[in-house]
Amino acid sequence: MRQGYSWGRAIGGILIAAAGVLAVKAQDPAPREVRIVVRDMTYYVDGSSEANPTIRMRQGETVRFVLRNEDAGMKHDFVVADWDKATGLIAGKREAAVVVHAPSLPGRATYHCTPHEETMRGTILVE
Repeated sequence: MRQGYSWGRAIGGILIAAAGVLAVKAQDPAPREVRIVVRDMTYYVDGSSEANPTIRMRQGETVRFVLRNEDAGMKHDFVVADWDKATGLIAGKREAAVVVHAPSLPGRATYHCTPHEETMRGTILVE
C-alpha cells in the first residue's frame, strides 16, 4: 500500500510540473513585429529611409516580418533562404507575413526578393 501512495504522489508531482510548464509557455510574449515596405523595387523598414537595411535580431529571438508591397503591378516576396522561411509572392498593394526564429548563436543571414534578387537583398544580423 505504501508503494502505491508513492506512485500517486509522483504522478501528482509530474502533473503539477507539467501544468507549470504550460503556464509559462502561455505567457511567452508575442514575437516582435518588423514591418517591411517594398517601394520602387527596394525594401525599407517601415518609417525608415534606409534602402535594403541590415535588420538586427537577438540570438533565439522570434520575429514576425510583415511585408507590404507598395509596387502596383509588381510581385515581391521576403525570403530568408538560410532559415527556409518566405512570405510567398504577393502582387500589388497587399501584405503577407512570415515568422522567423533566429539561431541561438550569433551570425548573419541574407534576405531577398525571389524575382529581384540582384537588387532587393539585405542582411539579418543575429547578435
